[in-house]
Amino acid sequence: MGRVVEAASKIRIGYGLDESVQMGPLQAVVRKKRILDYIERGLEEGGRLVLDGRRFEIVGDYPEDCFLGPSIFEDVTPDMTIAQEEIFGPVMSVLRAEDLGEAIEMVNSSSYGNAASIFTGSGRASRRFQYEVQCGNIGINIGIAAPMAFFPFGGLKDSFFGDLHGQGRDAIDFFTERKVVIVRWF
Repeated sequence: MGRVVEAASKIRIGYGLDESVQMGPLQAVVRKKRILDYIERGLEEGGRLVLDGRRFEIVGDYPEDCFLGPSIFEDVTPDMTIAQEEIFGPVMSVLRAEDLGEAIEMVNSSSYGNAASIFTGSGRASRRFQYEVQCGNIGINIGIAAPMAFFPFGGLKDSFFGDLHGQGRDAIDFFTERKVVIVRWF
């Protein structure tokens, strides 16, 4: 966990079109307030904030209005708000499972199903994860299963809005639940 916190703490925040910057601003001040409310809620419910994104430095001379740094919570349990809702901001909630079955159960018990990732050297575990997890985007040895423009993008369950994944071939597959699996082996 220490390497994740260290890497996240080095993310350069600033103007999104500056090539030296890794994370730009949020879309609006109201979005920042919403994410700050989630951070407060995570603390109130017993999460341990190991990286506090409320304290950050901006590359360049820009107002802090829409900027926020990455936050990482440890000791998160499935019943906490930050584990149950889609935050859509730079907040990572770490939940721990005893085994792969429990991890899959945690993912599937959520009413959301945008994306889930697993890091493993086991083909067996990756296949089980890919077939059993109820999410629209699956990452295997990929931190964020974010498809490129030619992949369909859309979650399952309450992470899906409308009746189509409206990009690429998915526009043809009306009312079909599909998964995108991105795999990297070392």
